[in-house]
Amino acid sequence: MMVILVLSLLPKVMQAQTPTKTDRWKQIESIKIGYLTKKLDLTTEESQKFWPVYNQYQHELYKLTKQKKEAREQNAANPDQSIDDDFDFDTKILNHKKKYRIEFGKILSAEKVKTFYIAERDFKEELIKQLKNRSDNNQ
Repeated sequence: MMVILVLSLLPKVMQAQTPTKTDRWKQIESIKIGYLTKKLDLTTEESQKFWPVYNQYQHELYKLTKQKKEAREQNAANPDQSIDDDFDFDTKILNHKKKYRIEFGKILSAEKVKTFYIAERDFKEELIKQLKNRSDNNQ
């Protein structure tokens, strides 16, 4: 129910008056944080410890994703190198997530860490679905 309510805001965010890509990203991230907050039902103490770690997790994950994209662009003419780079970055991203699973586990119960990853995945899937529906409706 909460997923539908929170994510029903996404079309409005995506249709806002010509926002920049960064503005849209910040709006989506804000909706995501609200969604995660509701799903995790963090105590005040958990919240004070969790969000700085989460922000660092997101920042590092963004950097890795950006590096992966840049490597793809640089090696567009070399399929073998492009594939190898993708595998290398996928490994780095997976290791990053494993590292932060441990960090989140220092703050949250195992059940809340599990809930976090499920909620993060559900949010991403719903976002993709919303974007696909929007794209289909614009064609």
